[in-house]
Amino acid sequence: MMFDGKTIVVTGASGGIGVPLVSRLISAGARVIAVDINADALEDLKAQASVPANLICHCSSMDDEAACAKIVKNEDKIYGLVHLAGIFVPDSMEQNDTENIFDPVMAANIRNVYSLYIAARDALLRQTGARVVLVSSLAFRRGAPSHTAYSAAKGALVGMARSLARREAPHILVNAVAPGLIDTAMPAQMIQKRGIETVLAGIPLKRLGSPDEVASVIQFLLGPDSSYMTGQVLNVDGGIICN
Repeated sequence: MMFDGKTIVVTGASGGIGVPLVSRLISAGARVIAVDINADALEDLKAQASVPANLICHCSSMDDEAACAKIVKNEDKIYGLVHLAGIFVPDSMEQNDTENIFDPVMAANIRNVYSLYIAARDALLRQTGARVVLVSSLAFRRGAPSHTAYSAAKGALVGMARSLARREAPHILVNAVAPGLIDTAMPAQMIQKRGIETVLAGIPLKRLGSPDEVASVIQFLLGPDSSYMTGQVLNVDGGIICN
């Protein structure tokens, strides 16, 4: 069991990628602390868990350090932290977008994990070989033209990963994943607007990625086979970045 007896915190745990990731981790023996803002979705996640006792759910938006500290307050050691939580909101570059779009997008995508990392850091340092995986996006690589704030937030996550990788080496390995167009609810409206044929034409593999395909890469970064990797960004995008 790859993660037997190890505690892994997953934010955005009941989202499209979070669900298969949590399933993978529990099947591999992990004790998962699932964090999400959607209480009903967390209940569904709990009902689906193969080992319910190994899933601890926290309904939280991680608004500040106090809220994040509450999530990990009882944890002496934490092996892994995976940050999937975030929102994908278009902006129009009009007056009031700063307060209405930019600030909430930054809070939900990058500020929250900064606070959570502060809360979890001591417990991560007490665990040999701890891992952090921050989930960025293709938007960081190419820029999403209708999602400027989101693109900036996902770029910030990569900067955070690289900074923490240098700060915490050799005790904590910190890497990032940059998914492309994945078959989840988040990009569905954008795909519908552009048309699926147009979207697939820009993907060398000619299909959307599956959530489990991203989850498998995150599991790899949490596992023993990535023990000489830190400060890296892995693209899971069907080849878009080289198209």
